Amino acid sequence: MDRVGAFLAEKTPRRALALASFVGLIVLFRGLLVLLVFFCAFESGLGAASTALASRTGWPRPRALLVVLGGLAVLLGGLVAWGANSLTAFVHTARTEWPHRLDELQQHPRVVELKEHLPDTETLVSSFSHYGTDAVHVLNALGHLVAYALIGLILAVVFLLEREAILRWRDSLPPPSLLGTLARWFDHVAEAISVTVQLQLIVAGFNTLLTLPVLFVLGIPDKPLLMMLIFVSGLVPVIGNVVSGAVLSVMAWLTSGPVGVAVFLVLTFLLHKVEAYYLNPRLTARHVKLPGFVLILSLIAWEHVLGFAGLFVSFPFLFIAGKIRAELAREELEAPAARSAITTS
Repeated sequence: MDRVGAFLAEKTPRRALALASFVGLIVLFRGLLVLLVFFCAFESGLGAASTALASRTGWPRPRALLVVLGGLAVLLGGLVAWGANSLTAFVHTARTEWPHRLDELQQHPRVVELKEHLPDTETLVSSFSHYGTDAVHVLNALGHLVAYALIGLILAVVFLLEREAILRWRDSLPPPSLLGTLARWFDHVAEAISVTVQLQLIVAGFNTLLTLPVLFVLGIPDKPLLMMLIFVSGLVPVIGNVVSGAVLSVMAWLTSGPVGVAVFLVLTFLLHKVEAYYLNPRLTARHVKLPGFVLILSLIAWEHVLGFAGLFVSFPFLFIAGKIRAELAREELEAPAARSAITTS
């Protein structure tokens, strides 16, 4: 008799081995999590679009997927052709004119007035210049994200084309086996990432649409760039609104004075409350059955452990933990019934 196999067949050792393998694989391949995010986003979006098209037209799913990809290619080609020159000009301007813009900012009447009350304004502006240079470097590093996005798109297309075969292979795995358990749990990981991306896109879109009219009312310049900032910062849970609100408050102060600052402080406060106590609870209620207080504590804990990246880990962790806990609880309920059936037979 295989003693090791018999030992690992026991409930507790089998679960411990599965959990250790699951966590170990995530830690080992943590550098590919960005690629996994792109893959899940493309798989979810393309899968939903191709399924809807196939149901309406009666086409086979692979054909519908190819049509969706063709439409996406045309759309992206148009966007690239339209935005390539603008992006190149923006990067060139950021490199060459950023120091001049900072000099103009220091000569702005409101900045001069502020210097009288804040003697360390020069240090603040120097720090702002340093972070501005870092931002340009971040723009130059976007090429790596583009490469990950392209690889994620290719993987998503291959997965969708072979979806039925992959699902049949997954279903053929014995559920109690280590490979079958890991396949189910990594399916939870993919689902958690897809849900997280969907939730944050909804929140970012809400923040952007609500802020746009205020930009026009206060006459704040550079609206397209600010809208992009609001949308991107809205993808960051909790602190995204604070970051965009701080930038917009500075812009409002330069154009409208204290009134503009007050408007954006109130708007940032309202957006934070709506996101924290209305949007997020309603959007996550059907995925994670936990009080809002626990969600906030999880954000704080993960931010303490992982820093900024912890803000993105909190909800997926709770989602995956809830799925695994429900699976183990269901296994506990099914075990007595299985033993009873064996005894009866």
